[in-house]
Amino acid sequence: MLVKLKLTNKLLKFICIIPAWWCLSGIDRSPREMNFTLKDLETKNLAQSMPPLSEIPLSFYFLAFSFFGTVIGGIFFIRYLHKKKMEDGLSKLAKDQAQLVVDSEFESRNLEDEDREFFLELTSTKDPAKHVPIIMSSKKFEDTVLVYKESRRFKNSNLDKIYMLRKGLQFTFKNTKAGFICTQMLEPGTHLECQILLKDKNVVFISNVLDSNETELLLKPPKVKNRPANMKQFTELHCKIRRENDADYEFQLKIIGQLVRDLNAVILEHTTNIRRLHIRNSERLQLDLKMEFEITTGRKFEMDQQIELGKSDYAKLSGIIKDMSAGGIKIELKELPSDGINREDVFIFHLPHASLRKKLAVSVIDVIPHEVVSDIHCEFRDLDMLTRMKINQFLHRRKLSMEAA
Repeated sequence: MLVKLKLTNKLLKFICIIPAWWCLSGIDRSPREMNFTLKDLETKNLAQSMPPLSEIPLSFYFLAFSFFGTVIGGIFFIRYLHKKKMEDGLSKLAKDQAQLVVDSEFESRNLEDEDREFFLELTSTKDPAKHVPIIMSSKKFEDTVLVYKESRRFKNSNLDKIYMLRKGLQFTFKNTKAGFICTQMLEPGTHLECQILLKDKNVVFISNVLDSNETELLLKPPKVKNRPANMKQFTELHCKIRRENDADYEFQLKIIGQLVRDLNAVILEHTTNIRRLHIRNSERLQLDLKMEFEITTGRKFEMDQQIELGKSDYAKLSGIIKDMSAGGIKIELKELPSDGINREDVFIFHLPHASLRKKLAVSVIDVIPHEVVSDIHCEFRDLDMLTRMKINQFLHRRKLSMEAA
């Protein structure tokens, strides 16, 4: 069987050789004429036309890199100019808006032209964006004033301008939107509760600001036997003041001297060391003071507020003021009115020996009945700063008299 397969393979190889010989035997192998010309030596692409890199001059590389660098740099420069143009536009818009705010604030506060010019000198800049926070914040303004006073631009003749500019910007004690951070904000006529420590005793009196400038404060001295007291013997004056709808403040003023003639005022040095009392300190004193009261409803009291207290005809009742503070009183009643007492009802009474011309009014905030009596807790209504000071003085005098007894 193997012999037959070998014979078959050899036969197939022989048959394949014959056609291959027939195909190859027809090829012409004689020399052929070639049509070669100079055109065949011409370059067909840029790579073939370039000389070798070693033969390219160095100036070519400089020119090439300069060209590509200029193109790329031009693209980035155009993009930078476009971005800068947009930023300049936004900056100009913000500057115009800030200038509009500054102008509107100056107009609303009726600031004089001289004050506006000095404001630019004080801030040493014409950028309205830097002016806005100074105009809107008393803290920023006082910081700017402090920097100006320590600079070479400062002149003593500009102290009055600083004082007037502060008033023009309405950074005053009455403006509750401005933080009370320096006594230069106090205006003439402002009442202060003053205190002097004398031989381990506190001498309390109420005084008012007579005049003020950037460096000094003039205060009215108390009277002793109808004559102004000699305040030069003391070194400092402890003061308290209440700001409506804000808080109580306390500070100490150094006594510089006293004017004896004409004005007769105590000269005090301004201070920035002002402490804000987050909790109003008010002395509560047990009185057991018999009192005649007038009572009305809160609504009727509101309607009669245009009339002086005590002129209207209200129901009357007797009671005892058990205790009192500058914030309110506690009344003890043996018998309640036939209509009872409701919250927000108003008690009206006159406090003797308190140097008050008008009657005081308190609103009921709670009624606590007991077996025999009822306690009525009340708070003062529409209490201004001067009245509050006089109530504190009254309580202080009562306390001293009770301790002496």
